[in-house]
Amino acid sequence: MKIEGLTGPELIALSKIVSADDAKDASSVLSEGEYIVDFSVRVAGSIKRGANYKSKLVAKADPWLMLAVALSHLNGVTVESIVKEALAADPALVESLKTKAAEAIKSIKNLTESPCNGKVTTKLIAEKKAA
Repeated sequence: MKIEGLTGPELIALSKIVSADDAKDASSVLSEGEYIVDFSVRVAGSIKRGANYKSKLVAKADPWLMLAVALSHLNGVTVESIVKEALAADPALVESLKTKAAEAIKSIKNLTESPCNGKVTTKLIAEKKAA
């Protein structure tokens, strides 16, 4: 649902006032039934938007896809061996593998630089207006 006639900053302010967790909590304690609502809320404060920037979003390099591609190049016996070794891995081996994996991820991360919108911060207050 979109509220017609609101400016961009007004829409942002409203979106920042109620968190998804607050709405979920309110919904979880609401009894079954229909509720009629009619109220006003005053929102005041400031909104600041930073400059756009670029960030390396390593999550764009899907590790599960990379693992699937790597495993697809192996035969069934090798895949079973890898799974067995991973489940019974020596902690020293795990640390060594993590170090090697971190180096590999660094090279992939460089390929995932993406433009990002500037961060939005707010200093807002909201109060329910008397009827």
